[in-house]
Amino acid sequence: MISVFKELDKEKTIISIPRMLAQKIHNQIKKTDFTTISEYTTYILREVLSESIEKEKISKSDEEKVKERLKGLGYLE
Repeated sequence: MISVFKELDKEKTIISIPRMLAQKIHNQIKKTDFTTISEYTTYILREVLSESIEKEKISKSDEEKVKERLKGLGYLE
């Protein structure tokens, strides 16, 4: 690893993004409480992953339909 990264937190990693995107993020965070591109990017990634996980959850009505179908097939009592 290059010596510049000696102080890198062991719980973090490095992700490369295009320079133009980094500049856009830098300009965007000037209007926020984020102090670094890394903080902002981490926040956005967590939000996107959270939304993705929420979409994967089964609704209560869908869950009930599945249970009824399994009962009808004799898998549940």
